[in-house]
Amino acid sequence: MRRPLPFLGCLLLAAALGGCWSYVSPEARTRFTERQGRFTVTVYPVNVACGGKPTVGDFRLGDDLAAWLNAQGIADARPGRPGARVPVKWGYNQAKMAEQSARAFGAWVQQANLTTDYALLAEILCNPDETKVIGVHFSLAEKSGLVAAGGLTNSHWDEFKEVDPVDRQGGLTVLKKMILKGLATETTSRGGVR
Repeated sequence: MRRPLPFLGCLLLAAALGGCWSYVSPEARTRFTERQGRFTVTVYPVNVACGGKPTVGDFRLGDDLAAWLNAQGIADARPGRPGARVPVKWGYNQAKMAEQSARAFGAWVQQANLTTDYALLAEILCNPDETKVIGVHFSLAEKSGLVAAGGLTNSHWDEFKEVDPVDRQGGLTVLKKMILKGLATETTSRGGVR
């Protein structure tokens, strides 16, 4: 019998394959990877940032992501209200942008009085007129605010190339592919069925 995988353990693995993210707390990461069974997560509206314009929290995408996580049996996901007030800070280094967002999200979560085990924030970066997605970031934080997982993808990653996203919906599809790819890798590495 296959034991339920921790929510986004797959993304943790994907992030580990892509590099070591200095903003991920080693203690929180260990607690996250050693969890048994399903747990709860608040999924905040997906932050969409288009070419330096103000960041917009897309509630529909956040609700879609939470419903999808529930349907996949990955976690007990609940939509977060109101949105996380973590604007994307544009720069030339996407890894630095993801780090700044993750740290700001962790600080925000610490003050948010979560009723779930974890909080998730995804970011979709687009060009100014939203005809091309530049990157997708995510941060998963414990209710303490410590970041347990985080990562990014862009045109250099397979999941991104497979979708070739041109808008926010495409960016969400990339994130879902990241989750599924990591889930298959995690299951196989534990001797489970792919």
